[in-house]
Amino acid sequence: MMKTVGILLAGGLSRRFGSPKAFAELAGSTFYERVYEALDAACDQVVIVSRKELLERFSQHLDVIVDLPEVRGQGPLAGIYSAMMLRPAERYIVLPCDMPFIGVDETLALIKLAGEAKGIAAVMTPNEKIPLFSIWNGDYSAELKDAIDAGSLGVFGFLDNIQMEWIDAHSINKELEVFRNVNSRID
Repeated sequence: MMKTVGILLAGGLSRRFGSPKAFAELAGSTFYERVYEALDAACDQVVIVSRKELLERFSQHLDVIVDLPEVRGQGPLAGIYSAMMLRPAERYIVLPCDMPFIGVDETLALIKLAGEAKGIAAVMTPNEKIPLFSIWNGDYSAELKDAIDAGSLGVFGFLDNIQMEWIDAHSINKELEVFRNVNSRID
């Protein structure tokens, strides 16, 4: 059976949001708790990738890491790379903390729809591609490190150069609002 590690990205600077998004609350839970739950139901292990100054704020029983020193502060690709290097697996499910409406059902549906894809499978709506709600089969750590070393830190730029499959969000959930990235406070 294929080992699956969930990568919860929770290290962004949250400039537009005004405070770390991981700890914002929605319906009595923090964003990171909601995303963790969505990943935990589908993965053998979940690792949270964050920043050193936020480590104490996460529950102590969780597996929380920071980017490796050679890629620290280089964005989501660095977080994915660090998780791959520190938590080896055959498959990774990536989900950022600022997508708290994605739940267990959506994560399990993505796994089913991605099947045995050889590259990376991510979600797209009619209006946008959502590269960080994705499944990464295999180890792309060498390619990620090369991109980071070259200063190519954009997720889309990276995905343009590898085997990629886009999955229609409607096949996961007809309510496309669940796929939104939260960049401002929710009242």
